[in-house]
Amino acid sequence: MATPRSLLVDPTHPLCYHLVSRCVRGARLCGVDELSGTDFSHRKSWLQQRIAHLAKSFSVDVYAYAIMSNHFHLIVYFDPLAASQWSDDDVARRWLNAFPSPAQRRALPNARELDKLALLSNPLRLHRCRQSLGSLSSFMQHLKQPI
Repeated sequence: MATPRSLLVDPTHPLCYHLVSRCVRGARLCGVDELSGTDFSHRKSWLQQRIAHLAKSFSVDVYAYAIMSNHFHLIVYFDPLAASQWSDDDVARRWLNAFPSPAQRRALPNARELDKLALLSNPLRLHRCRQSLGSLSSFMQHLKQPI
């Protein structure tokens, strides 16, 4: 049985990690599924774009990745204390960059600034955003969730 990431990741020292995520029950991540004939090749570019997008906001630097037919590998440098050193403004900017609100996605005027002010005025939510942006588990969760 696999060891939980919380037991493997050092919460105080920046380190490099090799992360692997596999599909379950023989499902395909990308490529053509031999049983159904469905082509999932488009998922590779989705995953590449998602990795690049999230790495800009989280306290993770992606050094390398490999996307295979039923799993992917990531080599990352993770600094668990980086997020604690960011200003509140920086945390809000990073969070809204990673997870734009529906108003931002519709490109409504001033949506980004209003969302940022709302986040900055809520210290508890801002604290949770900071914790999430500084978590390797959260990075992996948000990376894989849309797929």
